[in-house]
Amino acid sequence: MTGIAAVVLAAGSSRRFGNENKLLALVDGKPVLSHVLDRIAELPLSETIVVVRPGDEAVISLVGEYAASIVENHHAADGMGTSIAAGVRHAGDVDGVMVILGDMPLIGQETYLALLAAFQEHADKTIVMPSCERRRGHPVLFRREHFEDLMALGDDTGAKNILAANAATLLSVPTTDAGVLADIDVPV
Repeated sequence: MTGIAAVVLAAGSSRRFGNENKLLALVDGKPVLSHVLDRIAELPLSETIVVVRPGDEAVISLVGEYAASIVENHHAADGMGTSIAAGVRHAGDVDGVMVILGDMPLIGQETYLALLAAFQEHADKTIVMPSCERRRGHPVLFRREHFEDLMALGDDTGAKNILAANAATLLSVPTTDAGVLADIDVPV
């Protein structure tokens, strides 16, 4: 086993965003999802997996511009947990996965790198995540021992129960990067 796979969640319904797909909305002249994929393209990752809604041709086309695998989540309507499960199922023989929300374009490169470094340096910690202003943020890295639980997720609570059950082995990495808390849910 070597490396870390990115699992980018891009199968949401954008209900609060209106008629437009928030992942395609422009921020600084570029789609929200492109910001995320551009940042992680520079990271030392084993693979990038983007979980999408079946038939979402515009998002699939955008992801096709990157060195990423596309996984269609046929249960996306059941919630974020199903997308995490689909992405982790697709991950190769890796040490861990970094679960990244596709609607969080403001996370700085230095934050991603700090999380990867903390994951490598603290083998005793099975979950690594950023915190800003004493609030937990994203992305979240999970070691392989959590894959079975991640693949069993099936609703919209995401991995909250896994985080709660593993508080003793969770490493919170403090950052001043407010992007770890900022998702795009409504038009800006």
